[in-house]
Amino acid sequence: MKNKIICLIALLLITTMLFAGCSDNKKPENQNVDYSQYSFVNTSWTRDAEHDIETLRFGADGKFTYYCACGNPVNDSDLCEGYTYDDATKTITLNCIETTDEMVTTIKIVKCDGNSLQLDFNGEIRIFENDQ
Repeated sequence: MKNKIICLIALLLITTMLFAGCSDNKKPENQNVDYSQYSFVNTSWTRDAEHDIETLRFGADGKFTYYCACGNPVNDSDLCEGYTYDDATKTITLNCIETTDEMVTTIKIVKCDGNSLQLDFNGEIRIFENDQ
């Protein structure tokens, strides 16, 4: 009986260690970032697309949203958890949990003057206006 109790305790300890070892300790890539010095962040950018108005927003903390006026995500943006920005190449890289064939995950800033934001989505230039 004593051996069964010891085996049961050992099994519980091993199971607990396995579950603890499987936890996700990876920090999100956009944690502790501050992009507030860039003029394209913390602004709602809009454009009149073919069928709807699209709104794009890059947060200073690395958060990203892109949706149409109907509420649906554009470019499968609901699969993206945030973004990173490389000022040297003017490249925004979306951090997505999953990608689709139509999804563009690397966006180049062509121009940003505070009133207008021109982005290159894999060869397609999309022009957004400051919503404020």
